[in-house]
Amino acid sequence: MAAGEGDAMIKGKPSAGNPHGDPALCSACHTSDAGGRDALSFGGNVWLLCKSCHDGRLAAREGHPVDLKPSAAVLETIPSSFPLQDGKLTCLTCHDVASLCRTARPADARRRSFLRGSPESDLMAFCFYCHRREDYQLFNVHDQLEAGKTKTDTCLWCHTRVPDVERHPREGTSYGLRKKAVELCSNCHSVPAGHPAGEAHIDSKPSADMRWYISAYDLEPRMRLPFKQLLEYVRAANRAAKSIPFDEDGRITCSSCHNPHEKGLLPKWDPRSIGAESKKAANHRLRAREGDVACRACHQK
Repeated sequence: MAAGEGDAMIKGKPSAGNPHGDPALCSACHTSDAGGRDALSFGGNVWLLCKSCHDGRLAAREGHPVDLKPSAAVLETIPSSFPLQDGKLTCLTCHDVASLCRTARPADARRRSFLRGSPESDLMAFCFYCHRREDYQLFNVHDQLEAGKTKTDTCLWCHTRVPDVERHPREGTSYGLRKKAVELCSNCHSVPAGHPAGEAHIDSKPSADMRWYISAYDLEPRMRLPFKQLLEYVRAANRAAKSIPFDEDGRITCSSCHNPHEKGLLPKWDPRSIGAESKKAANHRLRAREGDVACRACHQK
């Protein structure tokens, strides 16, 4: 679990700062000033304790799964100095949080997120204490074209079936995602608290006025009308926005702002192609029209 920037929770209220290594904030994690594993809050459940702060909003969220039993193959490789709790992985399996409470603590402990084991210049190398390096070669799920043809096996990392890219987008169309959109993205990406611009957008539901605005913004390059008239038109026609997708519950998700598709996969006439970039993104795959900024797709100012 990475050291978060947010404040800790003490007795249900935010504390003044990060409790890791601060002797004045022991009660953020412990029920007694004596400390120790026997005095942890949440009945000693490490996962619940860490998650009470590291939820992606109050403090950084961890992408690695916890509170599960490792497979027999992985169990054989886990070093004896990496503790389990009731046979399950916890945050403390990898992170020696208590190291900051010791007098002779490692100088680089905070930078390395209190990771156990010997210091590594490449933090990714830490993962190979338990995992086989050859099983985890780099893979770019946004690399979706080869010689102009769709790499259908890549589509199936996120979709349960290969979508028809030539089909015109319709309101309520199911994209056949394997799981909730934000959960798919978090398999590879760790979203910091307050993303973006210090205000959390994920899972918030856009207002009706914002939806009309997005729909009018869709049409602006093609219809030479004052924006006020475009707004009146989309309301009268009950036209749904097409360039900014929402999740299955109509909420903002990662792909609302970032286009996960490689440039050229979706045809240019498709408003969902806005913001698509090559395999190596240069602008975070933001859904921004050329010469404009991504925020303008939803916000007037």
